[in-house]
Amino acid sequence: MTVALVLSHTTRWYAAPGGKWAHGARPEFSDLGHLGHWQLLTAALGQDWRVVDGPWADEELSGAGVVLLPLSGPTPERAAPAAAEAGLLTRHLRAGGGLLLFGDGGLRAAGHPGLPGLGGARLGERLTGDPLPDLPHVRWHSAETAPEATAHPVTTGVHTLHLHHPRRITGLTGDSALRPVVTVGGEPVVACGSTGGGRVAVVGNAEMFTAPFVGFHDNARFLANLLDWLRTGTVDDARTRRAAHAALHEHRYRSRPLSPAGDMTALAGDHVVDVTGAGEALQRVSAEAMPDPHHDPELFLREAELRYAGLPWSVRRAVTDFRHQSNDYGALLVRGLPVGHVPDTPRDPRAVVRKDTWLSELWLAMFAQALGSTYAYAQEKSGALFQNVVPTPGNADKLSSESSSILLDFHTEAAFHPFKPDYVMLLCLRPDHDRAARTINAGVRMVLPLLSARERAVLTRPLFRTGIDYSFGSANGQQGNGPVLPVLSGDPFDPHLTYDLDLMTGETEEAGRALQSLREAVAACGSWVRLDRGDLLVVDNRRAVHARSQFTPRYDGRDRWLQRMCVTVDIARSSAYRRAGSRVVETAFAL
Repeated sequence: MTVALVLSHTTRWYAAPGGKWAHGARPEFSDLGHLGHWQLLTAALGQDWRVVDGPWADEELSGAGVVLLPLSGPTPERAAPAAAEAGLLTRHLRAGGGLLLFGDGGLRAAGHPGLPGLGGARLGERLTGDPLPDLPHVRWHSAETAPEATAHPVTTGVHTLHLHHPRRITGLTGDSALRPVVTVGGEPVVACGSTGGGRVAVVGNAEMFTAPFVGFHDNARFLANLLDWLRTGTVDDARTRRAAHAALHEHRYRSRPLSPAGDMTALAGDHVVDVTGAGEALQRVSAEAMPDPHHDPELFLREAELRYAGLPWSVRRAVTDFRHQSNDYGALLVRGLPVGHVPDTPRDPRAVVRKDTWLSELWLAMFAQALGSTYAYAQEKSGALFQNVVPTPGNADKLSSESSSILLDFHTEAAFHPFKPDYVMLLCLRPDHDRAARTINAGVRMVLPLLSARERAVLTRPLFRTGIDYSFGSANGQQGNGPVLPVLSGDPFDPHLTYDLDLMTGETEEAGRALQSLREAVAACGSWVRLDRGDLLVVDNRRAVHARSQFTPRYDGRDRWLQRMCVTVDIARSSAYRRAGSRVVETAFAL
């Protein structure tokens, strides 16, 4: 007996068959999420799995004990099965089959005259959860709720459910076989019933069963119970418990092919832009003299912003695409920028180095202004906007950008800071003597498929305390003296990542295990580059963590020299912590 996931022409909005994504959606965004845990659960329950893609008929549903029909689309009308398809579902139910209707689109299928026992059931408006603790006037878009008190087999072992954007089910009148099983604020969002010889469940929320949310609370167990009950009319407690545990802890889910790890410059993709052939265009935008960026940085930044339009279209297109959608690596590498004569590497990274040209500062300012607004921290390089990253003897073994003898392990730049950068830019003026130093990057989109569903859920909770960086006054390597925060945040389907391997700890035992799994996942998908003269690496600090390997400096004036710049997409957020007209954030930390 099989489980058939029906993806008809009316429901392709949810589908990703064959790795193709409907309606131009990028692959990291899919409302239905991965299908892997559905396949795993059905296999654990003794059922085969089949995807019916496109128009379907009796032969497609033949032998299916349970039919899963996602009801969602750009409009409710497109989400509704056609009359002929509803007739097939009616025959399926009369033969004793099960039907799971789920989604947040239209529910005209449930109200179709040919579908027995559902009466006038419809999906109504979205419901909200309780007010947020820190924003009591705003309601949460999700809800955490317990199943209906009245016992039903599908609630076996289920204590709490997490629902994201649930819809209420209306029309559950006396002529409907459906009865509420899960409610939010007294409004039904899950209903079940026996009808026409078969069983039907209607779930006014597809997202509770998607990869981001199936790991929350008892969602996986509830889904296993639903599938078991729809197939047999009962729930085998031991079987569904084992199935849920396997789905939560024992498997990893990958919804699409991902870019490999390794040398970023050797991997195909849109993450590398080579401008070595654009010498004339680069010469035109940099030919006229620039003001001194250290004497009048605002004038310099405005001039750089105006000149950015003169860069080749291919470069500007790559930057725009990266700003809007990032990429799997969470990094963009621009190769071949001219930097002119490079003087000796400064011994003091805080020193203002006088150069024949301000080419490197010009490229940094151009790309920074295209991505957002540049800014700095008072505690970093004395608040310099254009920061020198060079090795120093005194900090060779410290958790600092001035280190060299230790691995500066994976971290979000200023993970502890309320105004951490959205982008970090590194422009190489001079590589290290031995060309040994690697800048390593790991993007969250490559990390997530290496985590279990439960680990991913735990990482979204504020259960992780990070430490304050050494350069901001904290003791070297001191953990847990910073804020408690979630590791994954933002869009559940394409989350942001905040992580510091050296300074972050879990507040609970389960959080500690999830952090260890994250550490292994990040290490497994790190891609690297040996930055050379004229290489600009732009790191999306919201979607990637970066690291740097050891190298051996000689302190002879020819050591590795990068220039670093921090960029925010909303500089106004930090205005209360900057003096009028300044780009330097002066936030102080209690240590």
